[in-house]
Amino acid sequence: MPLVPVLQLFATDVPELPFPAGTDVLQVLWCPFEHGYIPQPKLYWRDSSACDGELAEHPRPDGAEEDYLPDPCVLHPERVVDYPSWDLPDEIAEALRERFDRVEKETGWSYWQHLSVADGVKVGGYPTWTQEPDWPDCATCGQRMDHLLTVNSAEFDGASWRTWLPVEDTPETGTIWDLPYDDRRLVQSPPELMFGDMGGIYLFTCQRCPDRPYSHSFDCS
Repeated sequence: MPLVPVLQLFATDVPELPFPAGTDVLQVLWCPFEHGYIPQPKLYWRDSSACDGELAEHPRPDGAEEDYLPDPCVLHPERVVDYPSWDLPDEIAEALRERFDRVEKETGWSYWQHLSVADGVKVGGYPTWTQEPDWPDCATCGQRMDHLLTVNSAEFDGASWRTWLPVEDTPETGTIWDLPYDDRRLVQSPPELMFGDMGGIYLFTCQRCPDRPYSHSFDCS
């Protein structure tokens, strides 16, 4: 069965991401069948000059989970700064609790829902955990891996749309939730993916080991 292409990133798209020597493109593919309730991802760091052409047609294997077959769409990278949510240490959260409460009371903006971690498909930053954090350790060196990529079921939810809905996708009148369901889904989830109940797949890599081992975890709401 052919693997299904999920995401392709060039070094010029994300210059902050350290690519292995001799590579300038990251290709993420996966097997779109159930592997412990999620598809099985594979990462390939490649030299774009050695990549031959484009796919004439994206593979859609018979019997695959429709929710794991991404619809082709164009990526428009945008740099944002996000802050830890579940990963915020308890002592810091407690020290800032009164400040968070004051900001929310004065502005209506919740640190946890609006001002911390960025939703959607993202490279780097903090994972958008919906359960307890599950950072994997590298099987080679034993140290904690770095968050490489999140592939979420949606770019925003009923709260975070206030922060992460792109300006260009904002309706002329009303809010995104006033649009018909099908129109909203095209904005909220262009690739039409769904993991569990609006969950996400998180990919991690070890930047210290030359063979760039990787791991992944799954979180559902």
